[in-house]
Amino acid sequence: MEIKVVDGNLTLTSLFAPVAVGYAIGAGVIFLPMFLLMTPLMLMSPGMVDQSEQAVSGAIFVFAPLIMLPLILIMQSVMFGGLIMLGLAIYRKWGAIRVVSVRELPEPRA
Repeated sequence: MEIKVVDGNLTLTSLFAPVAVGYAIGAGVIFLPMFLLMTPLMLMSPGMVDQSEQAVSGAIFVFAPLIMLPLILIMQSVMFGGLIMLGLAIYRKWGAIRVVSVRELPEPRA
């Protein structure tokens, strides 16, 4: 991934992928352990009765979160990445988003 700068200004289209991927990884690091910690609890839960009065094992509730977690993370990362880009595009109407290159030099030894 690379972020492009044209004439000292960020291109928002090049910024979308790092923001979306960063959100997906960050949220995944938080939510995946929570889902994995809940899995033994769901496996050990007693059977339940659904709306049609059929007995349902607690183990069936393990699969839905594990299948839905990646889909939810992808949808949220695209949505939040898009909202951030929209906000930056609106902000760019009033102020500039400039990229400044700063080179940190080591401190001179006395």
